[in-house]
Amino acid sequence: MACNLKTTRKLHQCKKFLKIISFWELFSGKLPTPPMIASGDIIQSNVVKRVALSGAIMKFVSGVFLALLVTILMPNDSRAFMKDGCGGGACSDCHSITREEAGKILGSLVDNVVSISESPVGGLWLLEVEKGGNRRPVYLDYSKDFVISGQILQLSSMANVTGSRTAALSRVDPAEIPLEGALLVGKKTAKEKVIVFSDPDCHFCGKLHDEIKKVAEKDPNVAFHIKLYSRNNNPASVRKAISVVCSKSAKLLEEAYAGKEIPPPPPSCKDTTVERTAQVAEKLTIRGTPTLVLPDGRVVRGYRDAETLRKLIQEKEPGPASKQGGNSP
Repeated sequence: MACNLKTTRKLHQCKKFLKIISFWELFSGKLPTPPMIASGDIIQSNVVKRVALSGAIMKFVSGVFLALLVTILMPNDSRAFMKDGCGGGACSDCHSITREEAGKILGSLVDNVVSISESPVGGLWLLEVEKGGNRRPVYLDYSKDFVISGQILQLSSMANVTGSRTAALSRVDPAEIPLEGALLVGKKTAKEKVIVFSDPDCHFCGKLHDEIKKVAEKDPNVAFHIKLYSRNNNPASVRKAISVVCSKSAKLLEEAYAGKEIPPPPPSCKDTTVERTAQVAEKLTIRGTPTLVLPDGRVVRGYRDAETLRKLIQEKEPGPASKQGGNSP
């Protein structure tokens, strides 16, 4: 075990550990190897070398006795994730936290704690936080000592609990994104319109492009509107994007994705679509490519295969964890 002497709660753990040792000494007449002081303020016990007691029965009984003492005397901190960690009542009945307190706990990890609610996972609060203009969910355990920032999957359904919440928090209004100058993949009459923010020099954008063509070919009710810009304002990428937008050529776009040389935009091209797309991406805090905006406003970042794209569009709500790749920051 490890006891942190900085806090009263952890000091209480150390005292109870000493109480266990006292019971052990009383019962067996043997004292286990004492704890050692590690670097800093952490006390960590050595591997306890068990001293053989006379007779196999005494060994068994003393082991059971020590295990019971540990279970009874040690505090319930390690059981924070257990459903019944607070007795018969709900854990939320005996644990509380405010936004201000959560903000102090998280410190520089976040800019602001927007809201706090009970997590679907017992023993955790769900915190909606902001950092650098982006809003996302994190989880804080009831001991207020552990923060989980990552994906939580429900095994019974393989639902991505975190992904669902992240998608809901990042939802945007597709009507705010102008489609002028976008390259179309699919039919103009398609009812389901997916907007794709893409960079001609983005490797994963090229991979995604192959997949969205498969979706559009299989489902005439789905169309993709490609909004080209340079995610890092690279002059060469900007020129490529302008050339493709002015030509309105899907072939030229695919050549750009393939890394081929793209002719510069003609002098007659005065299109400002690429510049305006960059402004829209900045407004929506879209930092990487590819990024998709689904018909219901959910924002999906990174590469997805055709089957996953089709399911995302159909289900209207993020569901099972699916195969996904990266994106270019």
